[in-house]
Amino acid sequence: MPTHRSLFHAALVAVLLAIPLAAHAHDTLPPDWCLEESQEPEVVVKFDFDGEQLRQTMDKCGVVDSHEPYTNTLNTIAAYCEVVAPSRSAKPIVLGPTTFLARDHHSAYRMEQGLKGACVVCPAKRGR
Repeated sequence: MPTHRSLFHAALVAVLLAIPLAAHAHDTLPPDWCLEESQEPEVVVKFDFDGEQLRQTMDKCGVVDSHEPYTNTLNTIAAYCEVVAPSRSAKPIVLGPTTFLARDHHSAYRMEQGLKGACVVCPAKRGR
């Protein structure tokens, strides 16, 4: 299983580095988040919501419908990650669908397409 974990962490780091390119002005993570040497983000929970589950999560988290699917989804998944790890400031990393990550995400993405990714936290800084 360590190999699977290592591959997942390598993929996660690659996604973290690619997010600024894909998300442009919609970064879900601050640019300097969890970049301390030897720190790897810790996955709190993975999510793979279909459209209906995403809509239900939006309602449960109290996200107000902006009538803009991308914004609704971004706000919903940020609220969801805060709920699953409230004291640890969990942040979402979105891995798909590709329409959510595309340059034209505001016109291409629809909530019915669902959302896949993980809520992650940066481990506490280690003493030196």
